[in-house]
This record gives sequence, structure tokens and C-alpha cells, in this order.
Amino acid sequence: MNKLDEFLDLIKNSKYIVAFTGAGISTESGIPQFRGTQGLWEKYNPEIYGTLPGIISQFFISPKKVVNFIYDFTYPILNSKPNISHLTLAKLENKGYLNTIITQNIDNLHQESGSKNVIELHGNLYRWICKKCKKEEVIEKNKLKEFVEELKIFQGRRNLVKHILNFIKCKCGGRKRPEIVFFGELLPKDEFIKAEQESKKSDLFIIIGTSGLVRPASDFPYIAKENRAKIIEINKEKSYFENISDLIFNRPSGEVLKYISEKV
Repeated sequence: MNKLDEFLDLIKNSKYIVAFTGAGISTESGIPQFRGTQGLWEKYNPEIYGTLPGIISQFFISPKKVVNFIYDFTYPILNSKPNISHLTLAKLENKGYLNTIITQNIDNLHQESGSKNVIELHGNLYRWICKKCKKEEVIEKNKLKEFVEELKIFQGRRNLVKHILNFIKCKCGGRKRPEIVFFGELLPKDEFIKAEQESKKSDLFIIIGTSGLVRPASDFPYIAKENRAKIIEINKEKSYFENISDLIFNRPSGEVLKYISEKV
């Protein structure tokens, strides 16, 4: 039995399957990773642009560079569509094989592909919350895309500030922010607890496109392993999970999951 068929056999014979996804699953949708030679953090200092206070303070120093960062960060997401990996996970859930997806991504591609049981550890780019009244709002992709495109048009700090303030203003008079986790912020408590519980319940835990650098999210595969789950790893590059993985595919996730999609 080859490795792909061994993976397929584990899927068909496991009782509780959890997928754990990171940026690598979305690269085939055109969304670059933050780290690595082509990553966003090679171009922008994460100590500044990875924090909300850093972005705000940098805006008053160099508004054009902050606009460029917002554009480079969001525009690939706003133009992306689910790829074969997202669609295969949705298919596995629909057929009753996959119980839960735990994702570190904010791109909403799992939901767009049809997955329903998705735990978002780092939030969602389209879900915004008012800091004053705490009301949540889902902003449509086209509306957010229009706002980001218009950022590139406005010239001068005053015009940019006016455009941004108009967009983030809540009906209560407060200001909205994207409900995503920046550096230095805690993971959402409820989502973290659910992810921990799902990891403990799994007997097959599938890691897709995440290197294991970001804690505490990277703890979940170890929690699953401690509870005797089989660990499958699909990563183009080496990761910190190799020592606990039962089956490793150092290939693009699309290649591996396309095979699975054709067989289930």
C-alpha cells in the first residue's frame, strides 16, 4: 500500500477526524504566506505591521506605506477562491468523514468552500466588531475590496484619514476593527477551548500547511498525539511536527487532497 492509499484508509476507518490548517493550504489560492523568502514579513517589519498600535502609529509617520501594507495584506485574500484542498475538506465533512477544521487562517476560504464546522483561532477578515458597543458585523467581500482599492486612490493624510474613519465608523459613534488576532493579542477564549476539546477527541489529526512556529496554536497536534491520535502532516517544507507525525507528505496539499477527493 502506498502512502496516499494508507492515508485514504485512515480517513475511511477513523471515527473522529480533525484538520488543522495554516497559511500553506491557501497558497494555491494565490495568498502568500507571511514567513519565508516571499513572505510579507520580508517586506514589512512584523513588530510594527503585525500589531494594531504599530500600524496606527506608523500611519502618522508614513501613511502611504501603511496603505501599501494593507493592500498587500488584504488584496490577495479579497481576490482568492477556495482551491482543491479547501473543497476536499468540505467534501469530507459533507460525507461524514471530517468532524472539525481548526484553522489559523483569516481568509474565510473554508466557509466559502462549504465547510460548516470551522474553528477560527485568529479570527476572520470579514468579521468586524465595534470597540464601543461590541456589535459584530460581517462585511461583504466586494464592499471590503472596494474600500481597499479606494485607499490607493486617495492622496494626502487628511483624505486617507477621512476615508478610513468613514469606513470604520459604527452607528453608535464608536469605531470598528477587523476581528482578527494581531501580534500580542490573545486568541479568542471560546475558540481556543473548542479547538483543545476537538484535538483531544480526534483519532486522526491532519496537519495541512502550517510549520508549527506560532504558539499556542501549534500545541494542538501535540494534544491530539497525547490522546493517541494518528498524525498526518501535509507540508511542502519541513516543520516542527515531523517527530510526532505518523505519515508525512512533503508536497503541495492540492496534490495530496486531489487524490483523496477522487477516491471518497
